[in-house]
Amino acid sequence: MRGPKPHVSVIVPCYNEQDNVENCVNQIDAAFRPTQTSYEILLVNDGSTDDTLKRARSMYESHESVRIIDLGRNCGKAVALKEGVRRARGDLVAFFDADLQYTPGDLVRMVSRLNNGIDFVNGSRDYNGYGASRTAFSRLYNRVVRLLFRMNLRDSNCGIKVLKREAAGAGSIFDYGLPLVVPLLKLRGFESTEFPVTLHERKNGVSKFFQDGHFLGGSKNVRDITYHSIMLLNLIAHAPLESLRENNGSWKNANS
Repeated sequence: MRGPKPHVSVIVPCYNEQDNVENCVNQIDAAFRPTQTSYEILLVNDGSTDDTLKRARSMYESHESVRIIDLGRNCGKAVALKEGVRRARGDLVAFFDADLQYTPGDLVRMVSRLNNGIDFVNGSRDYNGYGASRTAFSRLYNRVVRLLFRMNLRDSNCGIKVLKREAAGAGSIFDYGLPLVVPLLKLRGFESTEFPVTLHERKNGVSKFFQDGHFLGGSKNVRDITYHSIMLLNLIAHAPLESLRENNGSWKNANS
């Protein structure tokens, strides 16, 4: 434990982000400091092969807000976030990407929206930082998810989210993969709102998911599409069970 219990735990998965991690911490610090909101930044090193861990440790020495979780090997973003949630001490849990394609100021504003019965706030991207192919894939996926689960939220796969502890700890919110966290929480009875966020182009490093200029975004993206399509069918199959739990109040009662 480091310092008093924070109000917000910002979980930042890091995989080969040596050129971004220091700036990421500094920008999150700069965004939260004027608000007087207590916070911690959990840097989750996901088996980086560059100097990400070394630079994260440097930030730990110079920033009271920083904690480090080292997974020891590459486990994937969902596992990194899951471990971050498990170790987070805040009443609120926030997801933020180390590549700074999102703006910490938007994260602070999302935290302020978490009231009046709202359990989680989901970002909604403007897509200015994506190429045409990636934007088309993302919009299509979101449209399919929105129609299948009858949701008003437009961007379930956005990487920036803020959740109350009760929602973040509702069983495993990653049971069906990252893109389906939002519909799963909706099925489990948690209330949400959406907040428009700016998406910037990545300035350092490379995307871990989509390769511009490659067919269907590259071989890894094709594998991801296949995997998440299977998970989508899996969630559809289990939707009645998740809804039954919601009607019985088991998720919210167990975590309140």
